[in-house]
Amino acid sequence: MIDLTLLVTRLTQGCERTIVVFENGQRVVRNHATVYTDVKRTCEQLGAWGIKPGMRVGILAPNSYQWIVYDLALIELRAVSVAFVDDFSGVNVKELCDRYSLSLLLLSVANGVPDNCRDAPVAFLDGTNRTVTLLDRCSETRDQTFKTMGLAFSSGSSGGLKGLILDRKGVEVSLESFVEAIAPRHNDCLLLFLPMSNFQQRMMYYAALWYGFDLIVTDPSQIFRALKELRPTMLIAPPALYEAFATRFVNLPAWKRWMANIAGDIILWVPWRRARRKLGKLIFKQAHDAFGGRMRIVITGMAPIKRSTMKLFARLQLSLYETYGLIECGPISLNSRGDSKVGSVGHPLPGVKIELAPDGEIIAHRNPILASGYFECTQGEQERTFIGNNRVATGDIGRLDEDGYLYLIGRKKEMIITAGGDKVHPEVLEAEIDNCSDVLKSVICQDSDLPSLIAVIVTRNPEDLDARKRIQKVVDDVNEVNTSTPIGKVIITSVIFSRENGLLRPNLKLDRRKIAQHFQIKTSQDEIY
Repeated sequence: MIDLTLLVTRLTQGCERTIVVFENGQRVVRNHATVYTDVKRTCEQLGAWGIKPGMRVGILAPNSYQWIVYDLALIELRAVSVAFVDDFSGVNVKELCDRYSLSLLLLSVANGVPDNCRDAPVAFLDGTNRTVTLLDRCSETRDQTFKTMGLAFSSGSSGGLKGLILDRKGVEVSLESFVEAIAPRHNDCLLLFLPMSNFQQRMMYYAALWYGFDLIVTDPSQIFRALKELRPTMLIAPPALYEAFATRFVNLPAWKRWMANIAGDIILWVPWRRARRKLGKLIFKQAHDAFGGRMRIVITGMAPIKRSTMKLFARLQLSLYETYGLIECGPISLNSRGDSKVGSVGHPLPGVKIELAPDGEIIAHRNPILASGYFECTQGEQERTFIGNNRVATGDIGRLDEDGYLYLIGRKKEMIITAGGDKVHPEVLEAEIDNCSDVLKSVICQDSDLPSLIAVIVTRNPEDLDARKRIQKVVDDVNEVNTSTPIGKVIITSVIFSRENGLLRPNLKLDRRKIAQHFQIKTSQDEIY
């Protein structure tokens, strides 16, 4: 069983395993023995500054090797880490320290030195620190068992930040069940590229360090370089990455797509898995090489993925599996090799029980759950989410089939209630539209000035009039089935939803509020959320 209090000591048992990062454009490889030495040196530095168990230390910085070293050092010292997501960039440093009772805030020189650092307890994890003055805000009652290992922020599709209290035992139990399901090997290499402020990313590098497999850490701008040069065997990423790859396939000449689909379907008929895998790597070598040529486990989660993308990866023998979870209770379910159903998010993980509320909301039970509660949330959210007896109301509507596979239908907060009282899960309609090969992504909204729904559709080729006709035909087909809640207006756009333009949140989920604002759709908060 993983024990995070022994995580740093564990580094001495897998000295030959490595962490690879890009620094100043160059590949830098460090083994676990080096990581151990660097963490211990950082512990001495933090101790000299005055860090004690129970003190809160914030980290507001981009992904780097130093991020990992300081995070591990805080665990070793039993300090409480507070990882700030991108939403906090540009805030007043002193106000941030005061608001969250930080004894120290770790920043990055690479991000620039804020003007408001004076009189604030600040240090730089990638720079020279001469005089560091802490604020001892630690309470008299110290957490001797290190139950609370950190505070984290969750940014969902609804646009609001929630602060969560991380329970160490809950983290350990969650990690154990997920790793048991994916069954990593000692020669595996995991690629992480989402921000380390996202706690799911930290959980995965804890797993790599504890179970002794290699790790690659980069940022989204370096993802394709990392795949090609460093050749990972495991990748966990949101749908946006895989759908970007699928777009490259769709943009091939029609005859190439036709031949690839035929070849892929023929391979699927081969009864032996190893033979299918070998044929796929041979026939679709270019596709496999785009993922490094060694990819063994490819997992997606965090948002719905297009069925067409799942089918494409199956044809290419790059088996893509969906998982489901949330930071409040940890990983919940997973499709895996030999235990998978397309369209579902898999069976519940070991130690997880699922029940459905009368309205279809998924209730997840794990003992203990990953977060013991919120320290910052909207009024009433604590009671609505943490409902007692280690149960979490997820806010997701789902169903279980006769074989126990879990299917997601939509978010309760995103349900649209029309003027006629009909309830619409936008994700269901979006999934139908997204199945069209001409569509990159669709978002369903309701304009308060219109009686019907609006579909904002990002098309692969806005100038292709025939594509527009095909998309309209798909929308018409959807309307034939959903006669009570038709889509009355279609907005075709070439604007790609991204983090850079604010239409995707830092965790690469849709920011529905900003999408509605961008396309001048008048919708109340209740109608979207």
